[in-house]
Amino acid sequence: MRELREAAGVPLTRAAAESGWDKGHLSRVERGHTKPSRELTEWYDNSFGAGKSLVNQLMELDAAVRAGRDVSQRDIRRHVQPVLLGGSVPIDHHPEDRAELVGETVPDGTRLCRDEQFDKAWEILNSGERPWRDRWLTRQGAAGIPGWLRSPVRERVPDAAPGETVTVTMRLQAPPQVGASTAYFKITDDVGRLYYPGLESPPIYCTIFTVDSP
Repeated sequence: MRELREAAGVPLTRAAAESGWDKGHLSRVERGHTKPSRELTEWYDNSFGAGKSLVNQLMELDAAVRAGRDVSQRDIRRHVQPVLLGGSVPIDHHPEDRAELVGETVPDGTRLCRDEQFDKAWEILNSGERPWRDRWLTRQGAAGIPGWLRSPVRERVPDAAPGETVTVTMRLQAPPQVGASTAYFKITDDVGRLYYPGLESPPIYCTIFTVDSP
């Protein structure tokens, strides 16, 4: 959302004045610390020419959260996994486990042609005290719905010792319509359980703008 506003050349103060939402609230939403309401998401879509891209992405994330809750409830009934807010967690989950995004290619807001394929790479630091083994960067929500930024369902995260930085590269494809599009990912185990299920670890994401010509 921040990239969309900045691409339109609108300062945060002006966005707050025109939208009626508090500047601090908008800042928290744009930094991923607060979930936006549908009304606010629609305002960003309408004000910055994104069509319904942000609303569609909000629906995608909501669907992913509901799916995670369903998995959590099944695990509770089976007494298999410990559960944290946001869904069940992997067997080797540990509170000292941390991940930090330290670099990426294809900066957010990059303009691409309709249906253009591109490789996005994220550099992720194991900033905790636990080694990583058999982890995946997994799409949150649907990966191939027409009109949304398309991606594989997941990509392998290289094993990493504490303090080590690894690179995850994924082939993505811009949607066929003009506008903003975002794909969200989180680190999971092989069956999709989140290592960092809470808001303390926002999703890793890619945001691009699809245009008629570069």
